[in-house]
Amino acid sequence: MPHSLLPYADVYATIISMGSVTGAKPAQSPAPVLCVDLDGTLIRSDLLWECFLVLLKSRPMSLLLIPVWLLAGPACVKRQLAARVSLDPSRLPYRQEVLELLRQEKAAGRRIALATAADRSLAEGIARYLGFFDEVHANDSHVNLKGANKGAFLANRYAQTGFEYVGDSSSDVEVWRIARSAYVVGNQHRAAQAAAVTTLKATFFEPRAAFYSSIRIWINALRGYHWAKNLLLFLPLALSHNLAAASLAKTFTGFVLYGSCASGLYILNDLLDLHSDREHPWKKKRPFAAGELSIPAGLLVSLILLLSALSLAFRLGVQFGLVLLGYAALTMLYSLYLKKIALLDVFVLSSFYSFRILAGALVSATPLSQWFLTFSMFLFLSLAMAKRYSDLVHASDLVKTGNSGRGYNTGDRELLLSLGVGSSFSAVVIFSLYVHSQDVRLLYSAPEFLFLLCPILLYWLSRTWLLAHRGELKEDPVTLAIRDPVSYGVALASAIVIAASMINSKL
Repeated sequence: MPHSLLPYADVYATIISMGSVTGAKPAQSPAPVLCVDLDGTLIRSDLLWECFLVLLKSRPMSLLLIPVWLLAGPACVKRQLAARVSLDPSRLPYRQEVLELLRQEKAAGRRIALATAADRSLAEGIARYLGFFDEVHANDSHVNLKGANKGAFLANRYAQTGFEYVGDSSSDVEVWRIARSAYVVGNQHRAAQAAAVTTLKATFFEPRAAFYSSIRIWINALRGYHWAKNLLLFLPLALSHNLAAASLAKTFTGFVLYGSCASGLYILNDLLDLHSDREHPWKKKRPFAAGELSIPAGLLVSLILLLSALSLAFRLGVQFGLVLLGYAALTMLYSLYLKKIALLDVFVLSSFYSFRILAGALVSATPLSQWFLTFSMFLFLSLAMAKRYSDLVHASDLVKTGNSGRGYNTGDRELLLSLGVGSSFSAVVIFSLYVHSQDVRLLYSAPEFLFLLCPILLYWLSRTWLLAHRGELKEDPVTLAIRDPVSYGVALASAIVIAASMINSKL
């Protein structure tokens, strides 16, 4: 989001005029120290929640100790979290406009202090990384340096020189009340709060996003375009030529519940991958990695979606509920552990597609052909390998440094290419054998036309791998197909072939 530093010229003019006296030279006094808040001000995030996510991903059982830590107060929670995680300052979402202010003031010889309610060890690490700060004031294990506590501390610390304060939250109003002047990160309302208690020197406006922009951001976070994958739930109905209204209605309900569950899991996965995503060429633009959405909001929405979808799924059908629960559990295992195991990760990824097909078959009580299950296994394995191959192409620097969150080396690309292309050809061979089976003749009056699907499918898969090899595949192959005109042409050609195979041969 664009931000701008908007100084208040009339305030500066008033200050200058008050210091000017005809024939007198004003006495020189030390410039007030510039004190800068950290959470929400210097960075777009909150270190408490950043540490929470790191611990959730690395040592989730440790989170059970949080209620015990809370008995000793918020400062103790922050100290215990900081002691158990390793947070890289270079991967935090800094506000560039605040950094520019610090550069200017540092170049002018201004004394700058970092004053934060974050734990001292984390604050000092950030201060060393940035190199702007002369002093660091942060939490110890007993005192939570926030609000009135921070204001009283800074007033006592800088009683001789005074201080100016850069902040963003309502708790910072108590600090601004004591400060000589305020820099505000936020909107007009926060600026008005600061102006009511001190001199407002400048505001870094955080414009409130338009309604449609907020909706777009949340749709992106929920991976709305990935809901196209959930159309696989309708595939068993389509293959069995079952267009009964009751079956379609139940499948549509399953589609919504599966999509809600998957969206909740996507949010959780993005939060767990927050720090590695910030280093990724395009994943850094995701809403949580970019700081467009807060971590607490993401956790809350994820929890609501998961609990709602899973509870309603069992009301739709016990078998469907168990499949959705299995999908959610496997996805969590994948996000926490399995994605780090080379090759196993792509097998798990491919199984997520099969889960959708199985869920659609169960919710509509439609039997699945063994031929089709085998075909889909090889097909989706190829697509999963294409996705991982693309990651290795685009994030080779992260792979080399071991920060990709995956278990691959850059030299593994050739192997993935071979395995993925081999899986594509295996899927097409299995499909050609399926066309010979008796199951097909029960559904299609002219099944010989279905052989034309083999070159069509092989072309689409080969093209997908060609795009991956060229570095032009930057997303999941299935979601790419939604925006790919060639894929629509392939789908149209396939529909014509299927329609021809259903025409009565006597005609």
